[in-house]
Amino acid sequence: MAEAILRPQRDAARTRAAILAAAQDAFSVRGYSDTGVRDITAAAGVNPALVSRYFGSKEKLFEAALSALLDAALITNLPRETFGEDVVAILTATQRGQRNPLPMMMLAGADSTARAITDRLLKGIFLEPMTRWYGPDRGAEKAACFTLLASGLTLYRELYPLDALNAGLSEETRRWLVAAFQSLVD
Repeated sequence: MAEAILRPQRDAARTRAAILAAAQDAFSVRGYSDTGVRDITAAAGVNPALVSRYFGSKEKLFEAALSALLDAALITNLPRETFGEDVVAILTATQRGQRNPLPMMMLAGADSTARAITDRLLKGIFLEPMTRWYGPDRGAEKAACFTLLASGLTLYRELYPLDALNAGLSEETRRWLVAAFQSLVD
């Protein structure tokens, strides 16, 4: 009797998740333009043809990677009483495995296709639900202000770190940020 040839068992869900995670990491560090499909698949440990199989194209992979990270419920499920404190805690957390979509979004600006995808997803997946959550009284403006504050904090802590923030936020700066975010719900 011939011995069975042992082949690694394939797991489509795990492969897709590995590609997605590698793409999120790469797009968040190098941006869309400077990231190739081969870079992503090498990091995921898979064949480059699998991007086409699971996502269709680099553009669709970018869209899937970003849409998986954009979750307005992460913010809208926070209690309004401690909203500012909770938001600042989320934005300044350094937990492994928890990806922030903002670096990926900011680095997408260098490519018109990635920028258009980012703009569409930001509006549809994040800003529209945030606007509804804030309510009819200046809801869209408050959602925009939230995005402005969160993006600025992320930009100057992660992408272009300012020396003044390298050691973390001072208590005074933390209080200011908490008050700024809290003012959007009070």
